[in-house]
Amino acid sequence: MDKKAFEIQFNWIFVLVAGAAILLFFTAVVLKQKSLSELSTKAVVIKTIDAIITGAGVSTDTINIVDIPNSNIEVGCNRAAKQYQNLILFAPGLIKGDKLITQTMAFSAPYRATNLLFMTSPQVRYIIIGSNSLAREINKSLPSDLKKEFYESMPEIRNSNNYKVRLIIFENMIDVPRALEKMPDHDVTAVKVNGNNEKGTIEFWEKSGNSWLSKGSSAYIGKQPLIGAVYADTLEAYECSMRNAFSRLNFVTKIYAGRTRELLRRASISGNQPQCSQSYSSALAHLSSISAASSNFGIDSINTIAAASKLLADQNKNAQIHSCTLIY
Repeated sequence: MDKKAFEIQFNWIFVLVAGAAILLFFTAVVLKQKSLSELSTKAVVIKTIDAIITGAGVSTDTINIVDIPNSNIEVGCNRAAKQYQNLILFAPGLIKGDKLITQTMAFSAPYRATNLLFMTSPQVRYIIIGSNSLAREINKSLPSDLKKEFYESMPEIRNSNNYKVRLIIFENMIDVPRALEKMPDHDVTAVKVNGNNEKGTIEFWEKSGNSWLSKGSSAYIGKQPLIGAVYADTLEAYECSMRNAFSRLNFVTKIYAGRTRELLRRASISGNQPQCSQSYSSALAHLSSISAASSNFGIDSINTIAAASKLLADQNKNAQIHSCTLIY
């Protein structure tokens, strides 16, 4: 009996050991497959984003809906700029889902300096509130595939279970919608616009319980950077991208300044068209102002660039009227 009991116990121990070994084997296989699947997913996402960024560098005024594996993509301005030279990207800090919405626009002041790339998810909700022409223009400029809503006055906002909600306000600041109070604070943000289509200031806000917490203010020049403030959900991300855009503007301005100096030299030598020399001389002064102002991003720089851009555009028209080589 003792021998039989021993054999039964041994058999059970063998079964347990063998079962544990089989479970460990299949667990290892599953974990390995999961790891390979995640690497494959990341590779597909990276390849897709590479293609988007390559296209954004050469095309403007385009909107695309891109299918990707279901992913959580963390976006960081400095990391993206280091990996992709000359990339000016505006996006929320976290993009979730199996689709990307991308949009490209040219940033000009007044000549094209660079392309801006906007990226987001259909799962992010954008609520535009305002009755002026700028509010309507921004709503019209955003992709129709975006989860966007436009209201002329404060509506009753319900929770649609989006992982992020972004309010774009062109009127007086509103209260935090009651339906959104239970969402995590950093997932409910707002940007308040004070300005026109040419330039203005913007205020960044983040929900704090049932009220708003100011996250600072900044400025914009032109419609395109303002749209960038719609996509970028933090002040830091917006200003990082704008500093990159200004750096590109500074570089391009120096090229136009060198070209204009050469045009002035040739016009002065010929002496046949004094109007051309006058336009080029004035243009150089305005290009110098843009170059100096674009070395730093801020409200004062924006005011200087906006004023100099208008004057430079006038000189470019004068050059055209007098059949001179255009400045840009």
